[in-house]
Formats: sequence, structure tokens, C-alpha cells
Amino acid sequence: MRMRTIIAAALAAAAGSALGFSAAAGGGTKVTQLRASVGPGYTITLTRAGRRVTRLAPGTYRITVSDRSAIHSFKLEKSGGAFERSLTSVPFMGTRVVTVRMTAGTWEYYCVSHESTMKGHFTVGAGAATTTEDHGGGGIYG
Repeated sequence: MRMRTIIAAALAAAAGSALGFSAAAGGGTKVTQLRASVGPGYTITLTRAGRRVTRLAPGTYRITVSDRSAIHSFKLEKSGGAFERSLTSVPFMGTRVVTVRMTAGTWEYYCVSHESTMKGHFTVGAGAATTTEDHGGGGIYG
């Protein structure tokens, strides 16, 4: 029993050291949390603290995508083709977490299968990040 305690303590210390190193290696980079959802109807959103994203400061963002429909996807891109990434695809349903470094410019997110109606956009640039209240009414942002 004593050996298990010693091993558990050693593993906990090693894990703590690894986490400390990971944070130090990142240079203390702040990662802001965003939430995205697509479906179950013809809805798509990107929010920060419950409010729809309209402007973000350049930086690193961790996006948790909740894909609730097998007929939809969630794609993120920067205008001009500098960045393009499918965060979910048809027929995936579930949750994905992706970390993205966003630079200044115009960004958009959309469902690849229904891009003409299921899309949203926001600006990344100097200044404070702004959001608008999202009441979760199932709206389609454009």
C-alpha cells in the first residue's frame, strides 16, 4: 500500500511539472474561450460569454464547437484565403475543441452545405473585443 502512495505522489509531481513547463513554454500566452454551435435546425453561432462575436482582438482562441446535426458542418476562414479550417464536417455530430491564432482581418464561419443561409462574420483587429447579446433564438447570422 505504501508503494502505491509513493508512486501516485511521484506521478502527480511529474504531471504538475509537465503542466508548469507547458505553460512556461507558451510564454504565458492568454487563450480566450469561444463557443460555437451548428444545428439542430438551420442555425450557426459563435459566442463569447454567451454573446455573439462581432469583433475580437488578435490572439489565440480556444473554440468549443457543438455540432448537433449530421447534415451541417462548421468551417472558419479568414477573408483572402490566409486561413481556412473545417472544425466539423458532415456527418459528424458531437463536440470538438480547436485552438486557433487569429490575426487582424475579416473572418467568417459557415456551414459548407448551406453557406448561403448559415453564416456569420466578425472582425479581428486592434481595440477591445465586442459582442452582441445572443438570446439563443435560433437565428442565422450574416
